[in-house]
Amino acid sequence: MKTVSLTYMLLCFQLSLFAQKDFIEIAHNEILGTLSFIAAASNQPGTAPSYKQFIDSAVGNDRTFQLLSERFSKIDVQASLHREQFPEKRHPFISTMDLLWIASANATSIDDFATRTIGFLPPNDHTELIAILRGVLPYYTRHIWKPTEISRRRMEEALRPYAPQIETLFNKVDVFLGSGWSKTTPFKIMLYPIPLESGGTTAIPKGNNLICSYLSKREKEAQDIIGIAIHEMNHILFDAQPLALQKDIDTWFTTSSNPYAAVAYDFFDEGLATAVGNGWAYEQLNGKIDPREWYSFEYVNGYGKKLYPLVKSYMDSNRTIDQAFIDKAIALFGEAFPKAITDLDILMNNLNIFSQTEDEALIDVYFAGVRERFRMRSAYFSSPIDSEKSFIRFRESNRTKLIVVDKDQRTILPILQKQFADIPKNIQLDTSFLTSFYDQQTQSTVILVNCLKQEDYGVLMDALQAEKYVTYGNVFILK
Repeated sequence: MKTVSLTYMLLCFQLSLFAQKDFIEIAHNEILGTLSFIAAASNQPGTAPSYKQFIDSAVGNDRTFQLLSERFSKIDVQASLHREQFPEKRHPFISTMDLLWIASANATSIDDFATRTIGFLPPNDHTELIAILRGVLPYYTRHIWKPTEISRRRMEEALRPYAPQIETLFNKVDVFLGSGWSKTTPFKIMLYPIPLESGGTTAIPKGNNLICSYLSKREKEAQDIIGIAIHEMNHILFDAQPLALQKDIDTWFTTSSNPYAAVAYDFFDEGLATAVGNGWAYEQLNGKIDPREWYSFEYVNGYGKKLYPLVKSYMDSNRTIDQAFIDKAIALFGEAFPKAITDLDILMNNLNIFSQTEDEALIDVYFAGVRERFRMRSAYFSSPIDSEKSFIRFRESNRTKLIVVDKDQRTILPILQKQFADIPKNIQLDTSFLTSFYDQQTQSTVILVNCLKQEDYGVLMDALQAEKYVTYGNVFILK
């Protein structure tokens, strides 16, 4: 019996080691590479401009490939599914392209990918997508897969020794974020090479995959990927939090009386990933704090560094994120950026746009007017202004409202005065103007644009951009 028991124990131990070894997977995938190749050629979101430039130089004059790229562009891969039960600020949308990325990272062939993606697209579009990928595969094999064979093997060999450390860090972050990640679901670092020495790369967390491009002709690229992997790992685990915890965090932010709560919430996901990945995890791997800037955007970099000591204290004591953490995180943002609540580059991040028009071309102009001047992460459009749909959007808390009155001014102004008690009184409707005010009821900024002529919109938005920080009650008038 002792021999049997010992044999059984050894078998269990070996199986445990095997499971631990395979929890962090590092690999390349030719199907993922093929999808990324045509996505970059078609200038899809999440792809690097440097990759598109390489593809254009390699096959830009190939008419057959050009047609494949044009056909791919016509498929609506950005259509989204909305998980309505999740808080709006927790990215409850998942696009068709997200699902395609995940399926490609796990596919063993185009036939396997075709089977995995049935139902992601309308039948005709799905058939078209598979036909396009079959046409693209030879181009990808010839220009990327075969020429990078040695560098791909070298990259995997350079990264694999880090797998045990990444797993340890993953488990610590899992406890901190309360995600409850199943150990039967591996964390996969899926790579695809860009055969350049310099240029931009991308890292997109999708499901249990970090889909990461790298420059195959650049030395020490593996070290950078480790840092990126830990940062993006935090996003994956943050998104994986149970619904109850997501709702708790949402409530802790949205019911806070701190005036910085809304803007701190906007930057919390990225700031926390920076504090965890570029701060705490870097120190764990290197034995010291990274002396460089941690993120290229001022607010994320500064917030990440402010959050780092708080994150470290929770990690050191194996504590899970709670209301005390959120309250402190909000206060830290206010300490770091006291002018943030009036910074237009932040206020225009999450936007509700309203107008009387239903002309799609003009609606595009209104979106472009913001996107070309500010960082706009998410935006909803409602028309007409006096509709029930718009009234509901007016009442949404902590979202900036941009109201463009492009006709029916004398009818619409009294309606707005009923909706917003804080609307300025010194409004003259016989000229185009832009003004702003703070709506106490929804704790949000409202920007009111009166456009007598379509071309006035761009001029007024230029004036808003030049202001940098909003001054409530100021009126920009065009004469």
